[in-house]
Amino acid sequence: MAGMKDAIMYSTLDGAKKCAKQLKTILGRSGLAFPLGKCQAAVARAGDYSDWHDLACRIDRRPDTHLPYDYWGALIRNLPEPCHLPVRAYLRDEFASEEADEARTKCWIRDTLPYLANLEIVHRSTTPLLRPGSGKDQKMRLQIVSGMLLDIERQLGFTPKFDPVTITAIFDGAPAAILPKLAAHPRFSEAITALTAAGILNMKSETTYLHAPDNEELRAEIIRRARGWNVQKESEIKSVQMTPEQSALFQQQSDIDRQEAGPKVPYDTLDHRGVSLQSRYSVAHEFETMKAVVDAMPADVRLRLTSIWCDSKACAYYHVVVSLGMHHSALAEQIRRCFLAATVGFNGLSVEHGSHDTQFDPEWPADEAYISELFEV
Repeated sequence: MAGMKDAIMYSTLDGAKKCAKQLKTILGRSGLAFPLGKCQAAVARAGDYSDWHDLACRIDRRPDTHLPYDYWGALIRNLPEPCHLPVRAYLRDEFASEEADEARTKCWIRDTLPYLANLEIVHRSTTPLLRPGSGKDQKMRLQIVSGMLLDIERQLGFTPKFDPVTITAIFDGAPAAILPKLAAHPRFSEAITALTAAGILNMKSETTYLHAPDNEELRAEIIRRARGWNVQKESEIKSVQMTPEQSALFQQQSDIDRQEAGPKVPYDTLDHRGVSLQSRYSVAHEFETMKAVVDAMPADVRLRLTSIWCDSKACAYYHVVVSLGMHHSALAEQIRRCFLAATVGFNGLSVEHGSHDTQFDPEWPADEAYISELFEV
């Protein structure tokens, strides 16, 4: 599974080449047109090289520190915004259990369709040549742009790709093949000519490019809208309506649990040596315990973690989140040992990486030793 592969920073030129090909495959599955050369450049910058040529020249002379390096985090930071979600989703193993064709379709819907739809919205509302009053064939021009981006005629084989750098939709085929019904209109060719002259359409060989407006603010608007697309489509969280009496009782019990948890600190989150520590009820001794656990961790473990959360309500139950792409097969067990080295035990421990969650049952070594002694007697 993708998310559970050991996270190892490339240390050779061949390793870097594999990383670049891997990135191209991840983005290509989502319908993003990101050439291998751009993948190589992003992979090089993620490794703190200026470009691929710099990497090829210096990689054999670079020392290995043996400390974990957030390659995936650095890679994402060096990619255009539309590439971020596909890479994070790969690390979370989204659609990993799906058939290849079904997974590609779902990736395209998640990662490319939002940009096509919002490219259409922004063009429709801001591009002068497509707005009412822009002259003869305005409706035809708008129908062409909307029809291509929204696949109005549902032509099989014309699923567009998307260039995440230029915010451009890329179609295999000419507009007349993509919109055969509309192409039968006598003014279709004139409308295509006008769109081409305005720089909205561009045709090379058997490929058609539909460009975003030549305005940085509008391109940023397309990206902003697309980022919120999947959030808008998330299913509504089911809720239970409480009576005022039930709500009061629930709040009263919550207040009692919080009070009985022990002395508090005036914060819910604390950054300690790069790890975010969180306590449900802001309990002082829970923060001290988590700090001790972090201090007991070797750098190779600590630098891979994002956060540790203590559920004050469950008492000594901890949830550890590993940074996406920083996992390795032995990490969960190493984290467990660090907890046992720094504490007297726990009521539960979970280690999360993407969609994977490793659970450890309660462990209280002193109590277990005491019980063993009783049975021996």
